[in-house]
Amino acid sequence: MIKRLDSAIALAILENAPLGILVLDNKGQVLSINKTLQSLLDIQEGQLSLNISSLSQDAKKCLFDPQEVMHVPAASSRPARWLKCWRQSLGDGVGNVHFYADITSQQEAQERLTEELALYTLNDPLTSLPNRRALLQSLEPQISRSRRYENPLAVIVLKIANLAQIDAIHGDSSADRVMMAVSQFLKDQMRWVDMIGRMDTDEFLLILPETTEAAAVELANKLQIRLAEVKITGADGQPISLEKHCGVAGWIKGDDTNKLLHRAYQSL
Repeated sequence: MIKRLDSAIALAILENAPLGILVLDNKGQVLSINKTLQSLLDIQEGQLSLNISSLSQDAKKCLFDPQEVMHVPAASSRPARWLKCWRQSLGDGVGNVHFYADITSQQEAQERLTEELALYTLNDPLTSLPNRRALLQSLEPQISRSRRYENPLAVIVLKIANLAQIDAIHGDSSADRVMMAVSQFLKDQMRWVDMIGRMDTDEFLLILPETTEAAAVELANKLQIRLAEVKITGADGQPISLEKHCGVAGWIKGDDTNKLLHRAYQSL
């Protein structure tokens, strides 16, 4: 028959458990906190009983208003951590217990995996247009074709120069609205043979096969005029004014991808 643990053994197990453990009474006052949780949150011995106000804001939030998954910034004596919290009622109005697990290694592994997967995706997650990787992959064979047959080829870089300030002026997500609106505008304007993609945060690249530099300059001017007529409103409901610039370059003998794009950016 299994015997019940006496209180001394039970307390020793809780104190040295690999999980952080916090016990609160029904008024939210701390009854117990084990050594593991004190270490995770960099709480000194006796600090809770003497002066809760001396705790950092991050520690207070973790103890008294924990989220399921929390990021705890680095402190002087410990690195930044990710914690997972489970809450459990003790029943009958006695209080609550919080359990905390250090999931930093799992979170960092997930972030690394996300970054690695991003290297292989070919679409911009916001606009669904081809991303920089896809654009460069598509431009290379076009340049090889022009090098072999001397077919005309041009590129246009369209930059929204004030994108970084738009959220501050018009509210969060306003910059995303701009890029989505501009991407749809470009889709509507271009030929099926052209390729449009998001080259950078505030830039689009247009790859124009069978197009001379002079024709691309004319197109870039038309795009800027027509884009000025597109109505885009911010999160605050106010119209957004765009500061836009175009850079154009046509393929010439000796160009590779870098040289062609370098000239386009120089002409911005």
